[in-house]
Amino acid sequence: MRVTLGLTSMAAMKVAVEHVRRMRGGAQAQLMRCDDEAYYIVKFQNNPQHLRILANEMLATRLAARLGVSVPQVEVVEVRPEIIAYTPDLVIQLGLGRKPCAAENSSDRSSLDIRRG
Repeated sequence: MRVTLGLTSMAAMKVAVEHVRRMRGGAQAQLMRCDDEAYYIVKFQNNPQHLRILANEMLATRLAARLGVSVPQVEVVEVRPEIIAYTPDLVIQLGLGRKPCAAENSSDRSSLDIRRG
């Protein structure tokens, strides 16, 4: 279930089908292509900035949209365990160690047009 501008609606969760690349930044987000052929900047629940960064960004984005500010659409993206297991770059780096990304995530739909031709 997702909440959009105060209205509750049922929507199909986006499913990641391809890892494209790691993004810059403290949350260690990943650029991923989803089953709707769109690209999403995905932040994982176990990112170094903690789960609260996902909630803060979702709340701030929804509030900004209500105020008429142009903001990216926030979605919840499912990254299946198989993709995480077979994609060596889907890890969170913590000091000297690394751990796999958590499987449920929040993301911003990418405004980048990087479709392959």
